[in-house]
Amino acid sequence: MPNIAVFAGPSIPSFDRVVAEGLVYLPAAARGDIARVTETFDALLLIDGVFLEDLAPSPKEILAACRRVPTFGAASIGALRAVECAPFGAQPLGIIARWYGNGAIDGDDEVAVVFDPSSERALSVPLVNVRFFAWLARRRGLLAADECQRLLDAARRVFYADRTWDDILEGVALARRPCLLELARRADLKRIDGVTAVRSVLRRFGMTDPAIYKMSDTR
Repeated sequence: MPNIAVFAGPSIPSFDRVVAEGLVYLPAAARGDIARVTETFDALLLIDGVFLEDLAPSPKEILAACRRVPTFGAASIGALRAVECAPFGAQPLGIIARWYGNGAIDGDDEVAVVFDPSSERALSVPLVNVRFFAWLARRRGLLAADECQRLLDAARRVFYADRTWDDILEGVALARRPCLLELARRADLKRIDGVTAVRSVLRRFGMTDPAIYKMSDTR
């Protein structure tokens, strides 16, 4: 049974994590953590990394990890680093990684959030979630294309650590906000990508995933 390290923080808080034998969750990765993991684990999945309180994992660290163990990345800085290092063996997983790969997004600021270190709950909204929300809202006929663009423009103008759904939807008529806020609460693409990535890695190693994932209402 291989041992797989998963660096996870606000993208998939502890109450939403898939549990399986051999799967070990570690806090959001800082500079140097990747190298230490490759010495004791058979594979790693990078999801979350630190932004403000320490240096984030560098592409050079991911490159070195790829030479030692199967290395995957998804959902947050893991998606960005995996795409950067894909030519050298890193394996990007999920929609956010696909967006980085095709140039739809670039830069750490698309996935950056601030979070409560004790609960690992995100305290701000990442731009990738805003993009996903806008896509869903347009498909469901809740927002027109021009409204979605204005919403994205408004989200970009807010510093990532201060961005909330109340700020983003400030220009929407009050009567429409409750429905949109409910959709926004569920449009957590980082969370969806993170959980999907864990399951994908388990399947690749032939490991059983005993958890049934449901979008939690306890956030």
